[in-house]
Amino acid sequence: MKPYLILVFFAFMTLTACNRNVLFDSNESVNEKGWSMYEKIIFELDIKDTVSKYNFALNLRHTTDYQHPNIVFFITTIYPDHSVTQKDTIECYLATPDGNWIGKGNGKIKDNRFWFARSVRFPQIGRYTFEIEQATRDTNLTGVSDIGLHIEKPNTTK
Repeated sequence: MKPYLILVFFAFMTLTACNRNVLFDSNESVNEKGWSMYEKIIFELDIKDTVSKYNFALNLRHTTDYQHPNIVFFITTIYPDHSVTQKDTIECYLATPDGNWIGKGNGKIKDNRFWFARSVRFPQIGRYTFEIEQATRDTNLTGVSDIGLHIEKPNTTK
């Protein structure tokens, strides 16, 4: 029993140590009937540190029924005092030119993480709002099951 507890302890420590630099990681499910081009997925985050730098990524889970080799998103960042609103366009490639899916996973579900900003500082203390919209030409996009936002400190050890 004792060797088992030691193994569980080290496994727990290894898994939690890998995530020390993660500031935020949250995913939201998309309506299985489709993601309307008018629907925003919203994430909110309280920031107290304006000195550290962070890397930003989109988490995306889609099915192999998705009809396109890429997807485009609008990401709007609303600052705590609402004086600044920043809107970015992010294009993510989901398949190679020959049609093979790029994401991780076997079967019909593919997971991807797309880094879109690196070494960014939050200029204000307070609550930030991130709005993600699908920006394809489809008014009701099908084949996307989850979208998420991942923010972490860059790994400084090499």
